[in-house]
Amino acid sequence: MNYNQLCKAAARLHGNIEVAIVLSGGKLVASYLKEGGPMPDEDEFGKMISQLETVIRTIKSNEDKFGELGFITIHYRYIDGLLFPINDHDTLVIGMVQPYDHDKVVGKVSALIESRKRGGVIENGPPGRL
Repeated sequence: MNYNQLCKAAARLHGNIEVAIVLSGGKLVASYLKEGGPMPDEDEFGKMISQLETVIRTIKSNEDKFGELGFITIHYRYIDGLLFPINDHDTLVIGMVQPYDHDKVVGKVSALIESRKRGGVIENGPPGRL
């Protein structure tokens, strides 16, 4: 799976998606940032990646009790984070602003990841509102 293409396709699912990144092993391996969006400095960004991976790893540790983790939602006042484990090592992180329909976005991103895992492509068309 090409993670740069995945990020670009995910970002096109909705006009309010500001950023799509893939994390792997404590590193940013692919990204798509909406033009003009703010970007934290390198040290701050490294801390954010470490924090996200800690959250993901901690929550995934309960999969033996509850089943495979589908996604994690983090809600801040100004932006929401949607985290989608791709496999045991890689996670797609979507940053988006309100308004949006949470269930529809989660469904579309999940379908996109599953399609890419199977080698398929979902045509997204232009960004729109869900």
